[in-house]
Amino acid sequence: MRTTSVEDIVGYESEKKSLKEICFLLQKYGELKDMGIRLPHGVLLGGEPGVGKTVMAKALIAESGVPCVRVSAGEAEQDELSEYLEARFAEATKATPSIVFMDELDKLVGDVENFRGTYNMANTRKVLQAINDHKDDGIVVVATVNDMHMLCEAFKRSGRFDRILDIPLPTFEDRLSIFEHYCKGKPISKRVDGEYVAKMTAGMSGADIECLVNEAGIHAVLENSKTVRQKDFDFAVGQKVFNGTSRENTLSDDEYFVIATHEAGHLVAGLINNPDGVTGVSILPQGESAGHCGIAMADNELATLEKVRNLIVGMLAGKASEQLFFPDAVYLTSSSDVGRAAHYAKRLLTEDGAFGLEYLAESGNMFDALDVSEEKKARIERKSDEILSDCFERATALLTEHRDLVTTFARQLVRRYSLNRPEILRIYSAYRRKNKKQPTAEPVVDCA
Repeated sequence: MRTTSVEDIVGYESEKKSLKEICFLLQKYGELKDMGIRLPHGVLLGGEPGVGKTVMAKALIAESGVPCVRVSAGEAEQDELSEYLEARFAEATKATPSIVFMDELDKLVGDVENFRGTYNMANTRKVLQAINDHKDDGIVVVATVNDMHMLCEAFKRSGRFDRILDIPLPTFEDRLSIFEHYCKGKPISKRVDGEYVAKMTAGMSGADIECLVNEAGIHAVLENSKTVRQKDFDFAVGQKVFNGTSRENTLSDDEYFVIATHEAGHLVAGLINNPDGVTGVSILPQGESAGHCGIAMADNELATLEKVRNLIVGMLAGKASEQLFFPDAVYLTSSSDVGRAAHYAKRLLTEDGAFGLEYLAESGNMFDALDVSEEKKARIERKSDEILSDCFERATALLTEHRDLVTTFARQLVRRYSLNRPEILRIYSAYRRKNKKQPTAEPVVDCA
């Protein structure tokens, strides 16, 4: 996304307002100085890779119209860092008001393999010293950081980075705007549903959405289409969201049915507990995973215990579905699901205090080790097991009630490999209509 001003940034209205304020203050530097008011010492933009931190920083620099000096982690050796920083800040001081831009500050001061070690603390002191030495010289330090945890708290206090913007992943409205932006100038079919694509891309960054639009275009060209169609975006979502690969493998029909039953369990639990979040399901292999079911959390939704519990139910529904339909077999296909469910259960206890303050515990930095007594660890483990058992029972009861729906989806997946949201909703609507008209006894499922 090329920007020449803050207004060129797609979405992120709140963040754009904060950036424009900094631009305005830089342009009014003389008036501020006459009034005895200083510029903010620094602006720190944090967030996951791809959310647009660097784009926003460059837009701020462009719109402000003041000189900018760039500091790069790769331009100086460790023993030369102090001299390098002093030279860059001295250059910025000659042209105040000015900006010193530090892209990926965590790479400059951090060492992932030696967290908070000698190397990174030495660099941290050098960067802090440079900022302190020039903090009243009419310089605004603009920095981006992928991992806020790699910065010591000294960076975040007032007088260093006065403005800290945590750039989130784009909301639904932002994703729709970003999608439409990257579609401009391309032969997009009028039948493409932008809102559907925006919903399917929950959890994606702006960079991910740009890549998705391009992948859809590539797929259209490979199929000799003159326009980029909805099916091309469905394919691209399968590649980006599900990491889908070729259908060619050595699995038998029975093995496919097991995988399909597992994913159908996730899907039905999602449809019952979070129907608006269901995005798609696939039994195409993805790395070590044999399939995937997409359930997106609503944007800006306030988390509650019941919603997180339903999330855990959905994670365990794949294993519950296997046990319901294949009670005499134990398939080792749920390690990732069970691990994630256990993580959420433990977080409810130790971080959120959802079951009482007596379970709260602080994690260590290195290995997520709980800094608590052995007796308290045992209580946390027992309560975590209780939560998981309860959620597994809920998943089993839910799938037993909707057993024929699980079977319908499993059979459709064996035939078609993937189902997108409209296809899922058509099948679900037909099931609900039939269920209302003909309330029959639970059918016997033929798993052969």
